[in-house]
Amino acid sequence: MRDRRRLGSFLLLVWLILPFTSGASADVAPGEIIDKTNWEKAEGLLPEAVLAWVKEGQFVLPIGELNLDPAEYFPPFTMSAFETNAGRYDLDENDGIILRKSGEPASLIVGLPFPGIDPEDPKATQKIMHNHQYMQYIYGNFRFKFQLLWIGGSGYEREVHAEALQAPMTGYPGAEEVRNPDSIEKYMIIVVRRPFDLAGTAAMTWRFLSPTKRDNSFGYAPAIRRVRRMSAANRSDSFLGTDQCMDDGGGYDGKVTDFTWKLLRQEEIIRPFSDADPSALKKNPLEEWVTQKDVKPVAYGYEKEGWQGAPWAPTNILWVKRPAYVIEMNPKDKYYNYGIHYLWVDTVTFSTIYKVIYDRSGKYWKASYIINSFCGSPDEKMRFMGTASQTVVDERQKHATITYNLSPKNIWHTFAELEMKDFTLGGFQKFCK
Repeated sequence: MRDRRRLGSFLLLVWLILPFTSGASADVAPGEIIDKTNWEKAEGLLPEAVLAWVKEGQFVLPIGELNLDPAEYFPPFTMSAFETNAGRYDLDENDGIILRKSGEPASLIVGLPFPGIDPEDPKATQKIMHNHQYMQYIYGNFRFKFQLLWIGGSGYEREVHAEALQAPMTGYPGAEEVRNPDSIEKYMIIVVRRPFDLAGTAAMTWRFLSPTKRDNSFGYAPAIRRVRRMSAANRSDSFLGTDQCMDDGGGYDGKVTDFTWKLLRQEEIIRPFSDADPSALKKNPLEEWVTQKDVKPVAYGYEKEGWQGAPWAPTNILWVKRPAYVIEMNPKDKYYNYGIHYLWVDTVTFSTIYKVIYDRSGKYWKASYIINSFCGSPDEKMRFMGTASQTVVDERQKHATITYNLSPKNIWHTFAELEMKDFTLGGFQKFCK
C-alpha cells in the first residue's frame, strides 16, 4: 500500500509539471464502437495513420476501460524505485546515464532510472526512452517463444516460430549477483525453430552500457553455416523477410544514443489492450514467475469468418483512453533504412503504443501498433505488463507482420534460470543449425 501511495504522489507531480495538452477534437466513451460510420469521434485520439484505417473500414474499435490501474502493474522493486531513483541519475553529453552527484557512469540501476520527467529538461525525451528500455529489464532474465505471421491483403501467408532469451545486466536486483566485466547492458539471443527452411537462423546482441560503444551483433544463417558479425545499421534491415526490423521490437529496441530525440507534446490517445483484467502469474519450482494459459489470445481479421476489415486488424480486444508522450526520433546513422519516426509512449508505463515510420526521403512508409496485457500473482507479490502482440504494417506493400507474443501457447518465464555462457560466441553456436 505504501508503494501505491509513493507512485500516486509521483504521478501527481508529473501531472503538475507537464500540463495536459491534447490535440483531441472529439471524444469517445466506454461501450461505444468506433468504425467507418463514426470515425470522426476518434479524430485527434489516434495517429493519423491509424485513424485512416478506421476511416477506410480496416479497423473497428470497441471502446472500453480497464478493471485495474496500470500504475500498479510493476514489480515491487520498481514501485519502490519511483521514490529512491528520483533525482539520483542524469545524462552525460553522450546521453549515457550517470550518477547525478558524482558524474560517474551508472553501472547498476534497479527499476526505472528517471521516475519524474520535466518537459523543460532539454534531455527529457532521452530520459523517457531510457525508461522505455529499462522496462525490458525489470523482468530479469527472460525467455519466451513467439511467432512471426506474414499477413497479405488476402490474409494469412506463412509463419515462423522462434524463441528469445534475454539477460539484462541492470534494471533488477538479481543483476548485482552476476559478474559483468565487459560492462554489458543486456544480452539477447533470438533463434528460429521452424519452418525447416529457416530453422537454426539465429541472432545475438551484446549491448554495452557505454553510450559511445556500438552494439556487437552476430547472425547465423544455415545457408552459409557460419556466424557473421553484423553492423549496427543491419538492425534496420528486414528481419527474416518480414515487414519489421530488429529495432522495431517493442516499438524501439536500439540504443537510445543512436538517435536524436524531440518531445513534441503530450496528448490523450486510444490504445489497445487484450483484456480488461489481469491474467495469472505463478512461481514454478525454479522460482521463475511464469504466465499461465488463462491469457486471452488476440484474434485477427484473417481468422474471423465474414470479417470485412484488414486481415491484420485485431477483432476481440478493447481500446482505452490513455495519456501519451508524442516523440520524434531521427537516426544518426546515414545508412539506417528508416528516416524520421514518431512514437507514442504511455506516460505511466513508458511502453510504446504506436510507431509511424517515414523513409529517408520523408515519405510515409509504415505504421505499428502494440497490444499489451497485464499479469499478476493472486497474492500481488508480482505484477507487470506484457506484450500480447505487435503489428507492423507496410503501407506501400499493403502487407503486415504480426509478432504474436504473450498467449496461451507462448508462455513467459520471467526472472528465469539462464546459462550466461550461452551468450558467449561459443555458447551461441549451440543455437545455430
